Amino acid sequence: MNMTEFDRQVVDKELHRHGYFILKDKDLESRCEAARKDYEISLARAKLHAPGEKFDYKKLSRKPWRKLAIGSKNGLGHSIAQNLQTTYFSPDDRNYPGLGVLFRSMVAVRNKLMAVDLDFGSNPKRDGFWNACRIHHYPRGGGFMSVHRDTYFRKKLADKNKPFYQMLVLLSQKKVDFFTGGGVLVDFDDKKIDVETEGGFGSMILYDGRTKHGVEDIDLDQVIDFSRSDGRIVALTNLYCTL
Repeated sequence: MNMTEFDRQVVDKELHRHGYFILKDKDLESRCEAARKDYEISLARAKLHAPGEKFDYKKLSRKPWRKLAIGSKNGLGHSIAQNLQTTYFSPDDRNYPGLGVLFRSMVAVRNKLMAVDLDFGSNPKRDGFWNACRIHHYPRGGGFMSVHRDTYFRKKLADKNKPFYQMLVLLSQKKVDFFTGGGVLVDFDDKKIDVETEGGFGSMILYDGRTKHGVEDIDLDQVIDFSRSDGRIVALTNLYCTL
């Protein structure tokens, strides 16, 4: 199944049966190669901000916003212990065309699954949401995110009578960019799924607010360094409320 031919009913059936769905597609993998290169360029350019610093999403068209997400009280809606850096991008930033192509593809898939206009989220004033296109980068030396469910996003969309699909695309490869730890899901049979092995570089992982997931400690035999371009790297395109 590829990105242009997927069947929403097939995805929903797998989500209800197992709690997750993994899409592998050659075109997507090719886009991920360009996106990864763009991200590495941005890593060298973008200033690193503190976890508590606020930013204005409307200014992302000028430059990305790179911030730490460290501590026991991070996360929207409820606290999630984590250690990573997040960089927010505008999908229309011409300095990072490879990331823009990937983000726009992800938004189109998400919106098709949600049965909304394909450009939903691109006009926050009209839609009440904006496309939070971002990279989560879990560094070697202790990057992690505790196991949790995405209840916040599911509720916010349910309040607007819209379904929630969480989607991430893997931009790193286990045994190349990092060696121990990584993303995990807990399926509806209470079995832990290693998404790095089941998916791999360039794969799209789909789940919803019912599914437990997290990131196990990345390479604890290393000294953490947020300037390095290795580690676990994923792309996400959640809808964030404008309020």
